[in-house]
Amino acid sequence: MSLIKLVFIVLSISVLSLIAYKIWQPSQAQYEDYRALFCLVIQKDDLTQKDHIFTEMKKVQKHSYPDYALHKPTFKIRFARKIFSQFQDLKLTEQQQARKSLRDCESLISWK
Repeated sequence: MSLIKLVFIVLSISVLSLIAYKIWQPSQAQYEDYRALFCLVIQKDDLTQKDHIFTEMKKVQKHSYPDYALHKPTFKIRFARKIFSQFQDLKLTEQQQARKSLRDCESLISWK
């Protein structure tokens, strides 16, 4: 195999990997949407289980768009998991603070 073919293959794989990574990762706007959804949902004291939180997030997102909307985004569980993981990384006192205030929640869980 010539050096040019090898360089082309490596470059192609690198570009495809970068594109896949960008598609897989949420944009800042998507991240902020899921963070807002998460912060809204955890204000309910009875929602403590991860699966219940995700179910409620999906329900809130679904009902946030009118029936006649042309584009209704689908719920991406991987984005919700990313936010939940960041919430779990907070100290217990910070988690309690995030559950009491939307503003505190959004400031405690930040874009990384």
